[in-house]
Amino acid sequence: MTEPQEYPTHYSHVAAFVDQYLRYVYQRQVTDTTDAVWCPEWWRHSEAVARLDALWRAWENLRQDPSRGLSIWFLDHADKHMAKLLDPNGPFKYCSARHGHRQLLAPLPLRTPPPGMFNEVSDDVTYKSVVQFVENYLSMTFQRQVTDTTDTVWCPEWWKHHEAVARLDSLWRVWEHFRQQGATGLSEWFVEHADPHMKQLFDPRGTFRYCSARHGHKDLLSPLPASEPQVGMFSNPEDVEEYQV
Repeated sequence: MTEPQEYPTHYSHVAAFVDQYLRYVYQRQVTDTTDAVWCPEWWRHSEAVARLDALWRAWENLRQDPSRGLSIWFLDHADKHMAKLLDPNGPFKYCSARHGHRQLLAPLPLRTPPPGMFNEVSDDVTYKSVVQFVENYLSMTFQRQVTDTTDTVWCPEWWKHHEAVARLDSLWRVWEHFRQQGATGLSEWFVEHADPHMKQLFDPRGTFRYCSARHGHKDLLSPLPASEPQVGMFSNPEDVEEYQV
């Protein structure tokens, strides 16, 4: 296996990248507006740090491709991350360019599942289980106003929802995969996996429909209704001759 080529970074760290490049490229009206927000102290926001660090690393990697690199960086990475950061319902919800930082968002509320509900893995991973991942990373990163709102919902007992368990477990596993790649890895994790999954989980019509961060879990949803298909309507590929080896 060939080792990745080492190259010096143009910017020494993410703060230099934001200060000397990103804020000049993405000039927006964020002073007297409610449709685009920005926090001058972006480094106080876990999500902003994670996204902008991933964005810087992706830029340092893709700039090595003189033909398509920066175009890919803009379309596949920067535009998607900046849309989330500039979103007035995103991590800078209560901050403003005029008045500065306001620490009003908190990590997503959580209740710890019963012992033994989730098995820990022994692989070379940062978090040994999806519970550790949600408690120590995801809830800290995706801080949202989920208490006094109807457009973003969250269940502190997410582990009581089959869909949430399946989505968050897959999100944890793919995060462990991408974190080892460097380059564009964590940026891809955000835009291709975390953002779509979290959009579904935060949706007030989704799996947390009747739950709330304030009042907790309500078990009011049930599996989709289903009836048995006709006998012989579906066959096992192993029973069909052309599929046999």
